[in-house]
Amino acid sequence: MPRPVCVKCEVELRPEENGVVVAEMFQQNKEVAKLWYADLFKCPICGIEVIYGFGNAAFKHHFDEDFNATLEELKKNGKHIIYNKELKYA
Repeated sequence: MPRPVCVKCEVELRPEENGVVVAEMFQQNKEVAKLWYADLFKCPICGIEVIYGFGNAAFKHHFDEDFNATLEELKKNGKHIIYNKELKYA
């Protein structure tokens, strides 16, 4: 598997936290569309953080019956959730 490297510092990023939840947003960042598991990597020199190592598929979709309950449970249990917002073009 390829390893992430910091372009600025020219060193390999190190795993900071495994199994973070990435909430993919839609509807102009008003709703969560999908939930993914991924890993958080960090540069040991400059501290830049990158999400890497996503699973092959999202583990929950907004149309799943238990989607909101799952999201609330993750929040309640203190799971690290990172929101992947849609880019707004000018």
